[in-house]
Amino acid sequence: MSEPKWRVALLIYNGAWASTIYGSLELFHSANLRQSQDQQFQCDLLSADNQPVQLYGGHSIHGDAVIGEQTYDLIMLAHYWGDFEQVTQQYPDIPPWLAKQYAKGTRIAGINSGIFWAAEAGILNGGRATTYWRHLREFEQRYPDIQWQANQASVEHEGIYSSNGQNASMDLSLHLLEMFCGPSLAAGLGRDISSDTRRIYDLNLINIAGFRQHRDLGIHRAQDWLDEYYTESLELQDLAKQIGMSKRTFIRRFQKATGELPSRYLQRLRVEAAKHRLGNTQDSIKTIGMGVGYRDISSFSKVFKSLTDITPREFRDRLRPVYARNTSKAD
Repeated sequence: MSEPKWRVALLIYNGAWASTIYGSLELFHSANLRQSQDQQFQCDLLSADNQPVQLYGGHSIHGDAVIGEQTYDLIMLAHYWGDFEQVTQQYPDIPPWLAKQYAKGTRIAGINSGIFWAAEAGILNGGRATTYWRHLREFEQRYPDIQWQANQASVEHEGIYSSNGQNASMDLSLHLLEMFCGPSLAAGLGRDISSDTRRIYDLNLINIAGFRQHRDLGIHRAQDWLDEYYTESLELQDLAKQIGMSKRTFIRRFQKATGELPSRYLQRLRVEAAKHRLGNTQDSIKTIGMGVGYRDISSFSKVFKSLTDITPREFRDRLRPVYARNTSKAD
């Protein structure tokens, strides 16, 4: 049997929610069933010591391995319920181990309150994250150097991912699978596990829908306009005037409501539209880039890679079968 392509650790500790552990484990197992032997995940239940872990629901489990020198491609931190100070004292080895893994390039995903381990490790200082709403005030007080995004379902900051609820955690897992395996496989799994038909067409809820979870009606109006006219040339001054704000106030309120600058939000809209066209049309990459609002392919490719970690061509190659790539127009 060939070696796994990716190693994933599901970190467990007293008070962890079984649903966030086994839900992720089964999702990656489902991905393995749909891929060749050289595109497999190895998933380890990882604990800080050899002691049994008492889950939130009362059951006891043992990890497959103990934290050590093994490097992982992705570490997922289960949602937790209980006395945070107590669990930190129980597992003093987790934060430094996590910081060491992150320094090696490992992606870290905190499911809801699981993100507190990344905060405790110091790898989120100066960055952005979200968490389950009941823990938000505690985390804001304990980690004031982190920009806690109360209104976003999912947040990514330099390879660290977080979510703020059960549905958001599943969307986050699908987003992570898309990064490793491509959008086609993630979309298929999304159709199988989700009763929300919107997810069939829009797996990138981490990129777009999460920015809509706020109560600023003026910013919602601005987002409505951007959603419709994202392909057009945009002057923030003009958009601010449309909703009765100064440019400075508009930018400040937009960032407060969404956690993102309006210019970056616009880039996300354009990239999402481009991703759909890359997977569903024969158009050249240049044509697609210009069609979503970019004047040249260089600017389009640069923005696309900054948001997806891959180029438009790589995205298309991952999504589309070989026969479709061979018959597509030259880019």
